[in-house]
Amino acid sequence: MPWSPCRNSTPSGTMATLRRVSAEEELVALRDRMTQYLPYSAGIHGFIDVMLKCQVQEILDLKVFVPDTLQHSSLVVVTPSSSQTNMQSITVFWDTEKEEDQDVARMLRTLPHWDWSAPVYFRVSPVDVYNKFQQYMKDGTLATGQMWSYEVLDGHLFSMDSTKVPHFRVPEGYSIDSLRPKDIPKLVSQWKYKWTETQRGLESLATKLPSAAIRSHLPKDGDGPETGSVLVSWGFLYHIGSLGSIFTLPEHRRRGLGTALTLTMAARLRQKDLPVRSVVDGSNSASISYHRKLGFEQQCDVKIFVMLPIGKTIEDYC
Repeated sequence: MPWSPCRNSTPSGTMATLRRVSAEEELVALRDRMTQYLPYSAGIHGFIDVMLKCQVQEILDLKVFVPDTLQHSSLVVVTPSSSQTNMQSITVFWDTEKEEDQDVARMLRTLPHWDWSAPVYFRVSPVDVYNKFQQYMKDGTLATGQMWSYEVLDGHLFSMDSTKVPHFRVPEGYSIDSLRPKDIPKLVSQWKYKWTETQRGLESLATKLPSAAIRSHLPKDGDGPETGSVLVSWGFLYHIGSLGSIFTLPEHRRRGLGTALTLTMAARLRQKDLPVRSVVDGSNSASISYHRKLGFEQQCDVKIFVMLPIGKTIEDYC
């Protein structure tokens, strides 16, 4: 479906502002428009794709904004980008080579109910967009200039062709199903970025979006039946459309569980016609090698960061 501006687009000669996109057909057109900017637009493309295919609105009250202008613009904003409530959260994309800085900044300042001088958590930004925000925040283009950037992750976006998911098997003594609400405390206990989601938000994220859980069968009591199972490896899908928190308990590693888990997630995403993407910390050489071994290909460099008022630290909000 070709992209078309809203019927109520801003007349020529007036200043464009951001308007909300909510109609399904326009969201579909916007997602398709973002395809031409991949992999750099993966954050926005993934959010909209998940919104359309996974009823993510039941988890987050996501709002998508684009410029209300007759002229085509690549600027798209999605907020919130996580369920945490300690700070504003957002995902933003625009073509930094074609959009004028003053136009982008002016439109960003029209984002409803938004304070650019308050803390902002940015999800999965291409490096060029990240650099622009550093410029805008420091020179006062968006706020007072009294802001600094806390880098959560400096990494790479990887993707896999889901039509070529390698064959795998679940090791003996284990089984695969999906995450359950009762699994969340264990997941939280091992998750480095648990501050990015509320407990309720994480429960919805892990149980309403595609997930995978590997359980170890407890030994039989004599000749009787198995007495149960224990969660030992898990993964789920972030709202942004990338794999999240792929983790195996240390005592169950080096048995192929991580591979079985990741490829199970790839197969489940293919069933929903969702791309298979993963964001990997650039300093984690083992994870980078692991993704490449499974058939993932590196796409582009990305940043996850928080803009904070000078004098404040991430610990003040986590």
